[in-house]
Amino acid sequence: MNIKEISKAVQAIRLAGNEKGIISIRGNEVLLNNETFESVLDENRIKPNIINRESEEYPYEVSFISDDVIYYSIYTSERMEEKIAGIPNSRKLNGSRESSGFTCK
Repeated sequence: MNIKEISKAVQAIRLAGNEKGIISIRGNEVLLNNETFESVLDENRIKPNIINRESEEYPYEVSFISDDVIYYSIYTSERMEEKIAGIPNSRKLNGSRESSGFTCK
């Protein structure tokens, strides 16, 4: 594969990310913006995992696994309470899956 083919692939991924709410892809983990993540949860009736993070600004990571890919979004306390806290049967985890390590400042 040459650099032009790689560049086209990267640009296609960036374009799809901007249009579809994908912030980043690392290995088998996909970071989505809150709106996209919430839409996927709602449309597919997915029960997410809720993980505490060591971050003042984004203290929560909410995730689910589909086809061996981890989809997640990070949340402020306010948005978490407003949008996610009321999801029935959501699973609050205490260390069974480590946070992705993604940090925003």
